[in-house]
Amino acid sequence: MHDGITFEQTGKRAVVLCTTPFEVTAKNMARMLGLPDYPFVMVDHPLGSCTESELKQRAAFASEQAVGILMG
Repeated sequence: MHDGITFEQTGKRAVVLCTTPFEVTAKNMARMLGLPDYPFVMVDHPLGSCTESELKQRAAFASEQAVGILMG
């Protein structure tokens, strides 16, 4: 979250990817960094034990969200 917001503050678009257990932490970090409504991509947890097919599904879902964020 910190890196994404830092990029945004320097005028560079960024997308932050967060897995579900870290949603509250990500929102708190955004609030502490002055952007409480900062949008980020949420994906199901965990990623490390996913099959290739599951990862592809999550990546497709995440990329749709990311495009929406980047296009504003």
